[in-house]
Amino acid sequence: MRQMVSVLVAGISLTPLFLWAQLEPSPLAPEIVPPRIFIGPATGYNRSFHTANIASFATQTECPVFERGSANGFFLGVTAEYILGDPKTSRSSVIMRITFDNLPTNFELAGDNYPSRLTATIDGRDTQVVVSTSTQHVAEVSYYTLNAELLYRLDIGGLPVGIVVGPTFGFPIKGTFQQRYELTSPDFVEIAGRRYIPVFARDTADPTLRYTNNDRTIIVRDGDIEERSGFRLGVKAGLQYELTFGRWRLIPGIYYNFGVTKVTSRENWRVNALQMGVDFRTAF
Repeated sequence: MRQMVSVLVAGISLTPLFLWAQLEPSPLAPEIVPPRIFIGPATGYNRSFHTANIASFATQTECPVFERGSANGFFLGVTAEYILGDPKTSRSSVIMRITFDNLPTNFELAGDNYPSRLTATIDGRDTQVVVSTSTQHVAEVSYYTLNAELLYRLDIGGLPVGIVVGPTFGFPIKGTFQQRYELTSPDFVEIAGRRYIPVFARDTADPTLRYTNNDRTIIVRDGDIEERSGFRLGVKAGLQYELTFGRWRLIPGIYYNFGVTKVTSRENWRVNALQMGVDFRTAF
């Protein structure tokens, strides 16, 4: 009986030591270090804003100027994040991204009411009459860039929210500009032919102009952006929210991409963008 009591007392005495030994890391089981590098795809939406000073007709001083336009675009790419400092306690990282961006825009300016000559058939005879017509100037721009971004991220407190900021280096790979002079009213006349010759269009007549939309639209310019710059420098800043699913991180974010350099060497034309997207990253 005494031997059993002695064994029981010894067991109780040694129990805390046994539990402490279980909590201490074993030299035979190395400590698990959190990953430092995460890589994955990125995709999102661009709302691009173009600010410019482009004359609708270079030969006419009274013509309006395209100044502001916007349109919807997208981006696709790959992203990598490198955790700075101790991965266990770090609150900062460097994010690198390679993206293909679509940054289009639509410029639109209301034209004036112009007196226009209309050939009407009255009592079997062609008669010249003058009608009031309304027009508008429209320009559609496509603009595609290949971008390299280098962003610094700093987490806010203990929240899974981070502030990101850094430069973007863009290389425009395609850019087109189509400008149209459109007749908006009345509906029963045309720009081309005998029926309708607007004074404004007649004064700027060009045999190379094309007509569309049942001759109610003149294609003034259509082709590549002239004297397009081969480089775009921007500054990007925004917020990211991080969600973890196993080895994957789902990171939605919202950013503003401010263009520093010009689209062309001719006009004071820049491209900015409000960007919303998602990065998918996994440990590498």
